[in-house]
Amino acid sequence: MSLIENSQLYNNSFTRNFGIITSKEQAKLRNARVTVVGAGGVGGITLIQLARMGVGKLHVIDQDSFEESNLNRQMLSFVSKINSPKAEVAKEILHDINPELEVKVTREFVTEENAHDLLGDTDVIVDATDNLVARVIIHRTAADMGIPSIWIAVTPPFRGGVMCMTPDSLPYEVAMRHPSYKQPLTPEMREKISQIKDERAKYSVSQGALPEWADAYVKGEAPWAVLAPVANIVGVLASFEAFKLIIQRPNLLPAVAPNLVKVNLASVQMVQVEAPAEGSWDNTLL
Repeated sequence: MSLIENSQLYNNSFTRNFGIITSKEQAKLRNARVTVVGAGGVGGITLIQLARMGVGKLHVIDQDSFEESNLNRQMLSFVSKINSPKAEVAKEILHDINPELEVKVTREFVTEENAHDLLGDTDVIVDATDNLVARVIIHRTAADMGIPSIWIAVTPPFRGGVMCMTPDSLPYEVAMRHPSYKQPLTPEMREKISQIKDERAKYSVSQGALPEWADAYVKGEAPWAVLAPVANIVGVLASFEAFKLIIQRPNLLPAVAPNLVKVNLASVQMVQVEAPAEGSWDNTLL
């Protein structure tokens, strides 16, 4: 397909965006660069939504391949794609949505050593990884480079959250009361960060998660429990926060830290923006 044909397809594809957004805002999306770290349950649907809104450049960072346990929730996973690299599958599907889309693929894990190289040259970073140490590295690096970043959480049984960090906002580690703020990521500190998720699993029992699952998770005998609608709603919300950061409409503001888009599908108010009563959040309770 030629460049002219691609451009015509782009224009036709996003006709229904108009009336909701302006042609100038669509141009902002078309010129935007978004990096998504993780192409799994949340990252996959985030990438799809960004592509379907007309974002022009996406960088997919994920070193994993699809496995059978991904089929319950990950929108890029199919039986035909088991054992295929997630980032490469993402590129194939995203190009099928928009052939003009520029997709960069990186099959690596974000570390302190490579973070600045991997996360630069972008307008927004979406942290869709499930590794808490990697999250600290991602948001530290984003802050250091002055790039807005988006944090997500999916927590049993039906909970989740989305929060944006900007160069002027509360830092991620402060907003989440991490013990690591301004501290080196020594092996001991990495262990403390990882334990946050164990405590979140235990707390999840009080919210309706099964006690036997939480016990098995803490012992390393069970994976994190995730239901498809929760992961996908969180991903959709993350994509919309990225949308807000890109178009910068004065009356459409993102939830900037410490404000949090809180999700609980078991609640009557399933999605709402909340500010923490004490100025920050206890990450073990989210």
